[in-house]
Formats: sequence, structure tokens, C-alpha cells
Amino acid sequence: MSPTTMAFIMIIIVIAAILWNKIPMNFIMFLVPLICALVMGYSIPEVSGAILDQISNVMKSAGYMLMFGLIFFTMLSETGMFDIIIGAFVNLIGEKINVVVVMVMTAVIAAVGYLTANMSTTYLIVFPIMIPMFKRFKLDQRWAFILAQTALCAMCWLPWGIGVVNSAMMAGVSPEELATASIPWGLTFVPGIIAEIVFFTIMHKKKYGTLGPQIEGVEAGQKADPLAGKENARPKLFWINLLIFAIAVFCLAVLKYPSYLIFIVGCIAVSMINYPKDFGKIWNKAGMTFFNVLVMLLGICFYLAVFNMTRFTGPDGASVVALGNPGEGFEVAVPSMVSSLASFLTGIFPSFLMKNMYLIFLLLVVPIIFFVPYQVYNAMYPLFISIGASFGIAPIAIIAPFVCNLAAATSNTPMNSATYVGCSLCEVEDVKSYCIYAGVIMFFVNLLSMILGIVFGLVHL
Repeated sequence: MSPTTMAFIMIIIVIAAILWNKIPMNFIMFLVPLICALVMGYSIPEVSGAILDQISNVMKSAGYMLMFGLIFFTMLSETGMFDIIIGAFVNLIGEKINVVVVMVMTAVIAAVGYLTANMSTTYLIVFPIMIPMFKRFKLDQRWAFILAQTALCAMCWLPWGIGVVNSAMMAGVSPEELATASIPWGLTFVPGIIAEIVFFTIMHKKKYGTLGPQIEGVEAGQKADPLAGKENARPKLFWINLLIFAIAVFCLAVLKYPSYLIFIVGCIAVSMINYPKDFGKIWNKAGMTFFNVLVMLLGICFYLAVFNMTRFTGPDGASVVALGNPGEGFEVAVPSMVSSLASFLTGIFPSFLMKNMYLIFLLLVVPIIFFVPYQVYNAMYPLFISIGASFGIAPIAIIAPFVCNLAAATSNTPMNSATYVGCSLCEVEDVKSYCIYAGVIMFFVNLLSMILGIVFGLVHL
């Protein structure tokens, strides 16, 4: 069976499983890709090798950071540090703060947090700070995730981000050049942030009739206890915990030390300082936050590995299966599903649409990435560039829009592990429903970005 046909079959099965909602998605992500790979003729050792390579790559690039990052910020949250900050701020501001200020703060903190150029790290910074405040105002916690992600869209042009670096390599330009070309696209998301805040404010006012705090005691001008019911709170160690937090953020954003090392050291410091006699208990509690994320992360690795497996023929005629070109002298014998699918999709468009094909995919990025990994888009960049070149469009002009706009889709898809991190931190239990809800909003935000891009001459139809 051809890779293209099998790619369609695998995607259809996964989509059907998501819509049917009767089989755990983790099972689907583990079993369906494995069966499809075996049907295509790959052996179990070949599939296993590709999957282990994918897991190794993902864990090296993000997995360890997610694991220790979640544990670190869960520990800090347990100490009550964030609650004390938010409680002091609310009590200080009193009646002056309202839901609009809370949502603006969410977007601003997310934008600043993305100086680390890592979405999951940004979630770990912004949500522990803002979710307690969302609870105080009874704001929909899904809005925190949506606002933060839209702010990230506006900041995705940072030249030290791995996405910018990879895209720049495909476009044949430096990351700094691509970042410069992508900044205007980032700015097109600022009106989207404003529109979201206005819309959410109207919805909140309609439901509660006020924009003020909804928690008893705060609204009456009394000081609420931010640590009520938190048995692990350590208010006497607040300043030490705040210092640890500040040092960690500085090392991530300014010094750019490896994030997993920063979080490991932070975990040790927080647990030993705050819980010297029962640090094992807090490690066990904090460690459970990563379990569900890890299971989904592994499932996605199965899916991506099978999607990207390619059979190569070496100089000596031997057959090799790898996720990327294994070296000089190797030629593709059986293309990967993702490259075959990309080639097929580019061949079905009429010639008069070919020039703007990349804009069509940009417009549909949110609904498409709900069902397929965003790596499909990355794999199609060379094809977009090749087609654009025949119409005189520079590679950087084609790739620049995707740098920021792709982020409008990657946080509201069940195919991305970062979605589960964000939902976990925002305490959103139904990930699938969130993805549908946020996807509708982000589709229109992405559409607004494209309209502004056309109006201000960022693209030429």
C-alpha cells in the first residue's frame, strides 16, 4: 500500500476515534500507527527503532523540561507563593481591579514569559500566577489559555526560538532575517488580543452583571486569606521561594541555560527548603502532574514516528529506515507518509490557485492542525517555496506568515502535548471540548491576522 493511501487511512481513523469518543485517545495513538506501519511492510524492529528515536528527540527537546518544569511550578504553587502574590495584589488594588485588568495582565505576562522562546515554559510561568486570580473573579479559565496563546502568537518571531531557526533553514535565510520579516505578522495579533478581551468581557458581564471580584470578602473590602485550605503552604518562606522563582526565570530568559537543569535545581531547592522532613511526599504529589502529559507525549511520538518513517537505500544497497536522511549516499526508497501526503495535496489544486496555495493552508491552519500534527505543515514548506518561486515570490515571504500564525493552532489541538500542559495548568479537564471551543475563536483571530496582513501589504494576492 502506498504511503499516501496509508497516511489518509491513519488520519481518518484518528479523526473518527476523536469524534466517536468511545476509545481512549492514548490507545488510538499507540496502536493505530503501529498497525499502519506493519501493513506498509515495515518490520517490528524497524518501527521500534523509529519510535525510540522519536521519543529520544522529543524528550531531549521538550520532555525533560516539561517533567521537571511541571514539578517545579507545582511545588512553588503548593508553598502558596503565587497565592500570596495574587492575594496581596487583589487586596492592595481592591475595587480598582476588574476582569479587564486581569485579562490584560494574562496577555502581558504571557508575552514576557515567551522570552524563553518555549511555549510550555511560558505556560508554566503565566498560569500558576493568573489562574488563582481567574478563580477570584470567576472568569472562565479557558480564556486564560486562549489569551496567553494569542499573546504568544504575537511573540513567536523571536530569532532564538527553535521554530524560527528550523523555518529559516528551509527558507535559506538567517533566523534574524526571518524574525525581522515575521515581526509585522506578530503585530497583527495585537488587535486579536483586544477583540478577545472585549468579547470575553461582554460574556462575563452578561453572566455575572459585574466586572468586579466574585469572591466573598474581597468585594466587601475585607482582606481574604489567600492560603485558606492549603496545608502545604509555607508563608514564612515566601521571600526565599520568590527569590528561587526569580532566579529560575532569569536563568531561562536571560542566561538561556538548559531549562531542564534549571528546573531540576529549582525542584531540589524548593523541596529541601520548604519540606526538609517530608520532601518525598511533595515530590510524589508534584510528580503526578506529569503522568498524564507523559502518556500523551509518548502516544504522539508513536504517531509522529510512523508519519515520518522513510526507507533509504545506502551506497552498498542495504535498506535503512530512519526519520531523517541517515547520511551521504543514501537515497529514498520508500518516502514517508508525511512527504507523500504533502506531494499529493499540492497536486490537487488547480493552476490558478497554486500561487496562493500557501495562503489557503494558512487560512485553514487551525481546523487542519486539530486533526494532524503541525509537522505536516513544516514538511510542506519546501513545496510551498518551490511553487512560490515559479511565481517570483521570495521564500522568506512564504515562510514568514507561518512563523506566528501557526501558533494560533498548536494550542488547541489534541495532537500537541503542549495543549495538555496548558489545560492541566489551567485546570481544564475536558481537553477535547476545550480544543473545539478555542479552535473556533482562534480561527477568527487567525482570519483577522490575515486580513490585516493583506490590508497592510504583507501579502500580495
